[in-house]
Amino acid sequence: MTKPLETIDLATLDTVTGGRIIPRSGTDPALLQGITQLTTMISEMGKQMNAKKEAGAQQMMGMMKELMQKRAGGK
Repeated sequence: MTKPLETIDLATLDTVTGGRIIPRSGTDPALLQGITQLTTMISEMGKQMNAKKEAGAQQMMGMMKELMQKRAGGK
């Protein structure tokens, strides 16, 4: 009895030549794209965190200034 032919998915078929699977050389492009996207997301999150931190510091300085003005005016 013979075995029926098996199908090969397209991603695997791209690396097949002459019936042999050729190992991929170099880094997988999908992996590089994922790392690039992750790096961009982390960078954006860092920028947002810094902006929030700066806004909080400015708000605190404004409150301190108001408090100092009230104290100076109350004497």
